[in-house]
Amino acid sequence: MTTQRDIAEKLGVSVALVSRALSGKAEAIGIAPATVRRIRTEAERTGYIPNASARLLRGGPSRTLGVVVFDFSDPFFGPFIDELHRLAHAAGQSLVLVGVENRRVEPRDLQPLLKHGVSGVIVLGSGGDAHGLDIIAARRLPVARIGHGPLGGMTLTTHVDERAGVALLLEHLVQTRRSTVGFLGGIHPAQEERFEHFRAGLSAAGLTSKPAWQVFSTEALMQAGYAAGRELLAHCRRDLPAALVAGSDVVALGALRALKEDGLSVPRDIAVTGFDDIPVAHLVTPALTTIRQPIARLTKLAFEAVIHPAAAAPPTHTVCKPALIVRESA
Repeated sequence: MTTQRDIAEKLGVSVALVSRALSGKAEAIGIAPATVRRIRTEAERTGYIPNASARLLRGGPSRTLGVVVFDFSDPFFGPFIDELHRLAHAAGQSLVLVGVENRRVEPRDLQPLLKHGVSGVIVLGSGGDAHGLDIIAARRLPVARIGHGPLGGMTLTTHVDERAGVALLLEHLVQTRRSTVGFLGGIHPAQEERFEHFRAGLSAAGLTSKPAWQVFSTEALMQAGYAAGRELLAHCRRDLPAALVAGSDVVALGALRALKEDGLSVPRDIAVTGFDDIPVAHLVTPALTTIRQPIARLTKLAFEAVIHPAAAAPPTHTVCKPALIVRESA
């Protein structure tokens, strides 16, 4: 690994000069711009990587952000992590990712973040128990959350407008002449909130539903939709609604499989909608009608909140608009 001493010996300058050039302090003491360019060019050519530990000892920023992911098995979080990587790369920041068990943040989960001296933390996920983040808040570090949950010690929380998203789905089902609708979901905070908006919005949309058509599964994330679909078919095969609203795209994909195994055609026999617009939503057959979350917007809000926290600013709660994506399943 290339060190500052290697660069200094190669260019015939002092290690102190290399340190100042790479830390952005050389111009302030009158070092020639051409010399600074030579040092930075050599550092880039040799793949020099700054020592984060040494920078912290000098009292400098770590240029490292922590990301707490509530569920690595959920494909919904993949695009967020990808977008965070893009933003961090452009800003010269590094990311340290940690996961938690059962949506409960424990202090031990955050030890890798503290070890790397992160300058801020972004939480991906809704609900759960985030009290473990108190150890971060106690260090006066900015914390932003993409998902539902109390502000607490957060600098910012941001999420999609769930009510508006569900309303878009119900309105679309009415426009496509469906009058009866059911709901399939898993035990998940965001899906439970979507169900509440589903129930509240039925009357205004002119749709009807039955308790038997509203099925929640306690199975794990990737199995919940299939299990809920099988349960619905077991009890209501001769009395199905015209459409199903799934609590997420992953639930919708499981429901599609259950319906296909039972010989039903989507959307001819029954329409299915999802929520989230995960990357595979347009690749399945039939392609999934769903609600697209503004991932770039949500991620940028959280990223900026931890990169440029406003001094003494009150916690902020931001809700972003969703978009209806119409495909073959409805």
